[in-house]
Amino acid sequence: MARTVSARRYAQAIYQIALEKGDVDKWLDDLSLLSQSATDQTFVGFVDSPQIEMDKKTAVVKELFDETVSNLAVNLTCVLASRGAVSNLPAITDAFQELVDSNKGVERAEITSAVPLNDEQIAAITKDLSSLVGKDISVTTRTDESIIGGFVARVGDRLIDGSVKTRFDDMKRELIRGT
Repeated sequence: MARTVSARRYAQAIYQIALEKGDVDKWLDDLSLLSQSATDQTFVGFVDSPQIEMDKKTAVVKELFDETVSNLAVNLTCVLASRGAVSNLPAITDAFQELVDSNKGVERAEITSAVPLNDEQIAAITKDLSSLVGKDISVTTRTDESIIGGFVARVGDRLIDGSVKTRFDDMKRELIRGT
């Protein structure tokens, strides 16, 4: 059975180190840069390959990142490479960002709309969500044409579904039930 990496566990460990050293912002920058590298399939294929010797992986990681990220971030990447888990860097970065936001009292939200939202719309939805949960909100947006119109917001474990697709589905169920 292949070993899986727990992004949350890595993020918690990194967060503890970052807090102790007082360099949370530096870790955010380093993890963001490392996550971008994890989108390069050639790089990930090389460092996550079990056929490549660890010495070669370490040499490549150090050559690529020694001048751009901290030694601890390079070491993290080497540990992940030894476990074939460099492709998990984006998930680790996301989990780390969640911990940072949580510590600052900021709730993360994802807004999905059928078409891209403009800044005014995002600000209005963010304000409403913030008052709903009683915290500051950090918003990410994405588009999904399948919701037809409206938006779906996910804040923590809450789901606010104001999509046209859901309303159509609800009407369809009511018609089938005959109510």
